Parts: sequence; C-alpha cells; structure tokens
Amino acid sequence: MKEITSLSNPHIKDLALLKKNKVKKDKQMFLVDGEDFIKEAYNHHLLKEILFSRGDFSNYDVEKILVTDEIIEKLSCNVSTSNVIGVCSYMEEKPLYGKKYVYLDKVQDPGNVGTIIRTALAFSYDGVILSSDSASLYNDKVISASKGAIFAIPVYQDRELKEFKNKFTLLGTSLQSEQYIDQVNISSPFIIVLGNEGQGISQENLSLCDIVTKIDMNNIDSLNVAIAGGIMLYEFKNC
Repeated sequence: MKEITSLSNPHIKDLALLKKNKVKKDKQMFLVDGEDFIKEAYNHHLLKEILFSRGDFSNYDVEKILVTDEIIEKLSCNVSTSNVIGVCSYMEEKPLYGKKYVYLDKVQDPGNVGTIIRTALAFSYDGVILSSDSASLYNDKVISASKGAIFAIPVYQDRELKEFKNKFTLLGTSLQSEQYIDQVNISSPFIIVLGNEGQGISQENLSLCDIVTKIDMNNIDSLNVAIAGGIMLYEFKNC
C-alpha cells in the first residue's frame, strides 16, 4: 500500500487545489470527507481514491493511500475532520425524465442548497435544478449539508427556468400572492421554484410561473428559503 507522510508531496498539493471551485470544475473532480460520504460515493461509482490516517478500507476496490492526520486536515474543509478523504469524479448529468422537480433561482447559500437537495430526496422528488448563479453542487458546504443526498438524487446545474416553460407547470412563491399553498391545485409534471435568500424569485422567472402562491404565516413576513422549501416540497409531495 502506498504511504505519504509529507504535506509538500506533489500529489497532496494537487489534491489540496480541489478545494477551489474553479479547479474542481476544470478537473471534474471533488473531495469528500468522512466514511458516510465515502460509502455513498463508492456505491454510485464515483470514488476514485481513498486517503486515510486510520481505519480499515480494504473492502473498497479503489486506490488507497495511508497518510498522516496532518494531511487529512490539509485536505478537509470541515472544522472537525474525520480520518478519511475520498477523491471523486463529477456525476454524469442525466436527462430530465421525472415529473416533480425543484428549481433554485440564485440560491447562493451553500447550506441552503444542500439542505433543499436533502429535503427533495426525502420527499421523493425527481431532481433539483440549479440556476447558474446558485451555489455549486460541488461546494464543500453543499455536499456537507446534503448529508450524501447529492449522490442519490439527480442535480442539474447552470440551467435557465425558461427551458422548462410549457413542459412543466411552474409553481413559484411570492409574498404578494393572494393564494396560499393549501388553495393550490396542481398535478405533475411540475417544478417548484424557490428564490434568492434576499430578493426571492427574480421578476423574469416569476413572470414565467404558471401559479404563484405563498405560505400562510403569523407574526413574521418571511422564512429561510430552506425552511420555506421544505414546507412547499412536503405540501406537494403527493401531487
């Protein structure tokens, strides 16, 4: 088994560059931190290499490198690191064959994006679609917040909402709407559109929506987009 102990090793330096979004995109590779993510990546045929400081990973049929805790810390983006880092290839984007999707319009907080992806998987949606100005699927905080859901549900990047007009019913949200979500009648295929943390759905995309609704709330006028998304996804999960 190969062993690396130096932080200045060329391979370790190259892998550390994968913490930058541009390098990830150029190389079509990304890192995951922790045994749960390693398992999910391996099960979906994305895991290419394992670097570990302790533990038994003999059941993974990929290249394995024994490293120091310092190297794991150098490669990890988490505050609390584990004992293993996985090197993964980007996922192949699949055609949209499903009937229930979520579209994120300039949702920029990676924690929100990851949480919505996780929620979409929990409520059996067919995929999540990201606008070009939403947080990247391969952002480390998106991966972490998704709790591995990125491996189990299709996610589409850099797509414009207008691509889906007349192919899906587009369901948006706005505080100015007079229709609450429990008054909406909708059937698949549809896309739930969720907007930016501060400005909501852009006017351009809101004008594309076939239905605009809002969540009934008391004592406050807005919710975090991941919370609002969870309510919306649950409300329409059986449609």
